Amino acid sequence: MSAPTKKQVLFVIDSLGCGGAEKSLTALLQRLDYTRMDVDLAIAIHGGVNTSAVPPQVRVIGFLPGGWKNAVGRYANALALRIMRLCGKKRHGAEIAWHTRAWTFGRMRKRYDVAIAYQQGVPTFFVATKVDARRKYAWINVDLTPAGYSPGMCRKFYDRYDGVAVVSEMLRKPVMNGGFAAADRLMTIYDIVDSEAIRAAAAEGTPPAAVAPGTLRIVTVGRMTPQKNYPLAVRAAAILKEKGLKFVWHFVGDGIARDHVQTLIHDLGLQDCIRLEGMRPNPYPFFAAADIYVQTSSFEGFGLTLTEARLLGRPVITTDFAVARDQIRDGINGLISDMTPEGVAEKILILASDSALRGAIASCAAAEVNHTARTESRKVNTLICAD
Repeated sequence: MSAPTKKQVLFVIDSLGCGGAEKSLTALLQRLDYTRMDVDLAIAIHGGVNTSAVPPQVRVIGFLPGGWKNAVGRYANALALRIMRLCGKKRHGAEIAWHTRAWTFGRMRKRYDVAIAYQQGVPTFFVATKVDARRKYAWINVDLTPAGYSPGMCRKFYDRYDGVAVVSEMLRKPVMNGGFAAADRLMTIYDIVDSEAIRAAAAEGTPPAAVAPGTLRIVTVGRMTPQKNYPLAVRAAAILKEKGLKFVWHFVGDGIARDHVQTLIHDLGLQDCIRLEGMRPNPYPFFAAADIYVQTSSFEGFGLTLTEARLLGRPVITTDFAVARDQIRDGINGLISDMTPEGVAEKILILASDSALRGAIASCAAAEVNHTARTESRKVNTLICAD
């Protein structure tokens, strides 16, 4: 009797950089049932800190066009972006890129049983129109409205999918209310956290440089992009310094906003308080060393770094973005602040002055058990292997 035919599966994502979607995807790829499926992973930008976490069973391919089409498409995209700025119009860069460059992408030659766009934007547009598959699913990893996506454009693509996964239960509401996808297409599949790997990485990695005795160590990890709102953290640090708090705040990450953040630090005279640590392949020793972990995002789809910090028993403070309360119970396993420098500084000062509260929040966080590596990978395996 011949063995059953394996499912042919495609995942598509922009890159394997340091974002939450990338970390979640590589954790998922490590838990797929390769006795039942062959998996291709198509990426636009090769390299990235999560590349080494891709299992050897996965065939990594590119999906960006090459040659003259790529050159012309990039020129048209740059021109469109400039015109939009001059006209004062705002549109997400992925939507502009697709409007100007969709014609440059050829159809994938291979036909798949299941194709998964593991990210909104270009991966979603590409899988919907350039991939032949019996079933297609799209992942939404971010709150689409504040991210700048257009419901009119996105809905046309999401309607072509068999299902749309949101990465937190609270993300359903803004996706539905924003008109991006129909309610009956939505399902919740949380970002996957590899608890054992994170704890091991925190213990094995290089710890941050020592600070003077009595100095509070604050840590923020994430890409330096407008979404992560590092300038808010810098302005909160200025308030803390003015109040006389002795602290060092580590910013771990890099990105397009770094120059602006560095200038703001200099202008506010905070070079002695804030350390720009850059991109770290293993940021977890910084999590583990934090007295307080702070997230100042304007919006998220879930907020994976909050989960990682709590997994390592750190007391966390987060701004009140739309889905923050999906995982943070204010005053119990973390504190939620107003999305202002004053609000963030106030919460930091509360934890800095109340060691009992800080310890209680840390203990609550450390006692939580994250089952996503088992539960969410099971959901995806079942989804892929369904007849």
